[in-house]
Amino acid sequence: MKKYEVFFQCSLLLFFLCSSILFASAQEGLVPKVFQNESTGQNLEKDYYFPAGSRFVANIPTPSQFFNHQIGHSHTRYDQIVDYFKILEQRSGRIKIDTIGRTWEGRPLVVLKASSPDNIRNSEQIRQQHIETINKAKENRIVSNEAQPALVFLGFSVHGNETSAAEASILTAYYLAAAEDPAVAISLAKGIFFIDPVRNPDGYDRYVNWVNANAAFPPNGSPLDREHNEVWPGGRTNHYWFDLNRDWINQVNPESKARVSYFQHWLPHFQGDFHEMGAASSFFFEPTKTDAQESPLVPKSTYQLNQKFATYYAKALDEIGSFYFTKEQFDNINPTYGSTYPDHAGSLGILFEQASPRGLFQKTSNGDLTYPFAIRNHFRIALVSIKASIDHRKTLLENQLRFFLSAFELAQKDPVKGYLVDLKYNNNTAAHFKELLARHQIRYLTNNRDRKVDGKDFEKGTSIIIPTAQANYRLVKVIFDETKTYVDSVFYDGSGNSIAYLYGFSYASLKQGVDNGESDQSSAINPQAIALTRSNYAYLVDWRQEGAAWLLSQLLQRGILVKSASSPFELSDQGRTIGFDYGSLLIPIQGQPISADELFDLLQKLNKRGNITIASASTGYSGKGIDLGSSGFKGLAPQNALLLTGNGISAYEAGEVWYTFERQLEQPILRLNLDQFSRVNLEEYQVLVLASGEYTGLSSAAIERIRAWVKNGGTLIAFGRTGQWLAGQKIASFQFLDGRSDSVVPKEEKPTKTKERFDYASAQGREGTKRIGGTYFNTEIDRTHPIGYGYTQKTKPVYRNHTLFVELGDQAYNNVAIYSKSPLLNGYASAENQKNITGTASIIVENSGNGRIVYFVDDPLFRGISFGNARSFFNAVLLGQVLQSGIRR
Repeated sequence: MKKYEVFFQCSLLLFFLCSSILFASAQEGLVPKVFQNESTGQNLEKDYYFPAGSRFVANIPTPSQFFNHQIGHSHTRYDQIVDYFKILEQRSGRIKIDTIGRTWEGRPLVVLKASSPDNIRNSEQIRQQHIETINKAKENRIVSNEAQPALVFLGFSVHGNETSAAEASILTAYYLAAAEDPAVAISLAKGIFFIDPVRNPDGYDRYVNWVNANAAFPPNGSPLDREHNEVWPGGRTNHYWFDLNRDWINQVNPESKARVSYFQHWLPHFQGDFHEMGAASSFFFEPTKTDAQESPLVPKSTYQLNQKFATYYAKALDEIGSFYFTKEQFDNINPTYGSTYPDHAGSLGILFEQASPRGLFQKTSNGDLTYPFAIRNHFRIALVSIKASIDHRKTLLENQLRFFLSAFELAQKDPVKGYLVDLKYNNNTAAHFKELLARHQIRYLTNNRDRKVDGKDFEKGTSIIIPTAQANYRLVKVIFDETKTYVDSVFYDGSGNSIAYLYGFSYASLKQGVDNGESDQSSAINPQAIALTRSNYAYLVDWRQEGAAWLLSQLLQRGILVKSASSPFELSDQGRTIGFDYGSLLIPIQGQPISADELFDLLQKLNKRGNITIASASTGYSGKGIDLGSSGFKGLAPQNALLLTGNGISAYEAGEVWYTFERQLEQPILRLNLDQFSRVNLEEYQVLVLASGEYTGLSSAAIERIRAWVKNGGTLIAFGRTGQWLAGQKIASFQFLDGRSDSVVPKEEKPTKTKERFDYASAQGREGTKRIGGTYFNTEIDRTHPIGYGYTQKTKPVYRNHTLFVELGDQAYNNVAIYSKSPLLNGYASAENQKNITGTASIIVENSGNGRIVYFVDDPLFRGISFGNARSFFNAVLLGQVLQSGIRR
């Protein structure tokens, strides 16, 4: 061998030796011990995660054996979790899997049940006995059943990018399936434990794929690293970018519908809700802030159980040296979380929040935060939740029975004996509302006589009655919440809960007892549209029907000639007089691109599928109002829509728009990232939707394109903070009132404030009162304006979670909706904010050249359940084209 070859090989050997030493040093010095090489480093399952002395049966593979990596060294995909659970079911008689539904993207929603083999075999019998015991309590007959196993739900990762919880579910499932500890066998005999590993599989996999694709090993602890900064919209939300932890009451998404149905099917004694929070925090468990952040609807005994369980959690985290906090930040008031819905439905719900490394490892102000550390905290809390539930099994059962019994006592004291709800014109919303009531196990009756309550008319057959005297009294009061005063004035999330306001139908409180003799039990039958009869002249659709917008969209997409009425009219035909309101649709037989037979067949199919009444007309002569040949009927053109997406834009609101187009209008919408804006031909689109956000990614040339597009006839629809951006770019001239926290008035124009001094410690509470964190207000809407077409009431409730106060526009006929004189309906708002908001704008239209800007100060599509406000959004999309500059005739 030549000398230079020997020298080269020695140099190469020295290089690899030094590299190995440096790599080992880096692992030991710069990277936490848990990420050392798996062949020489720490065995996390044996030495870190499981309690000391844990022993397991040999025929069940450990997580690391199945996944070929240690839990915490990588992120586990949802399908891998499901596959592992199936292995546990095959190998262990303690395990049974239930598939409870599917996500929007088709992933199965699985729940693993763990218990003794006997309990697993008899689980349905145990459930039936449990429900029978509860039903007796509902009938004012409490029967103690001390043999009843504890039913413990553990729900993980409802936010898809909070993944340490999902990894903890794997360890929990394995521990319950394979542990040989006698104490585990005792727990399994005394309880059934439900593991919901990932409550948001679509968002979870979106995030996991991002992290696995961008992770480095050894991990990079810098918060700036790509691994810790997922791309918009992130994995927190589901397929349509909805926050599923705000959907337990609303029941919009299939994941939530399946979960609530399963919850009510079993009615567990306990539900743990496992989350992550900011990396610079520690670990949170309940109790929350006593009294101030507790719901007045929930029995005190439930919150007292929080205190008892807290001692278990403190001890478990003390034993492994993990820091934690309680009684801060989070609330128990809002009933739509996975930790608060159980409290309002007869169970004990407890929230857990773990600091998140948002990847494998982050350096924080509290030191190194690793993925295995976060996983271990959640895993140990899951185990001790099981222990606490077993130890307090009898108390949990008694508390649940008293919960349902006390509901009738509360209802008896309540001056409101029921709610009368008008479902006329709202066939599809009625179906959703009734489905929601059924999933929450809320009883309702069909009203079988005409009534007038509080000046409102309720017709028999098209209205329902929801009695307050029922076991789920508290959920009824949540849906029709009217609370306006609170112990505290600072809220983690919204303070208003009354989703009844969002449906858009009229309802009234009944002060007299509901007589079942006056109501029948046929409430499961949803209102059906009148069957279509053939016409050789024209067809008409009353725009007050909520399905009218969907029908119009379907017709325009198919090129059908449709006109919209700018005035009400009455048509007498075949001995009947039918009234039609503003916006009602005229579908002529003549002038169509298809034959009369084809048009009838199409309308017949749409009539059935959309459950919408389409009237046949044999004459164009009206008894009142405009005739069918009047110029008061405006021709409508197809409206292609474009939605801008990307960094700085609210993913929640953008997702609501996407969902609304795809699932409610069934109309395509182009979702365009800001960085692709220069490539789109704007002239191909008639509607541009800008959800709340900062559009700093648009160049000055792009802004000029939008301005010119509007003037050329486009309809620009803007939400929330985007109105400020439009005003700042001189695309619109909206004015934001001075003296408000979100004002855009120049500093020199603002009045000088008197300088004050307050205690530093009071800052959070004092400043918190200035927020509007989620409150229902009343607005007055112009029903004669195209954006107000279809509304049957002069008032329209809105949900507001910001402090934008917008002046009425200069175009007096285009101030579509304004806040009423006493606007507060439900939730917290300071006296100052109530004063500030009165008389300001909620919906403004601003004409610009041949186009228009429709500004929704408040989100009209809030969480997919704002059916009442969605009507004005549909009007903006489909009827915005009829808006003219100047005064309308």
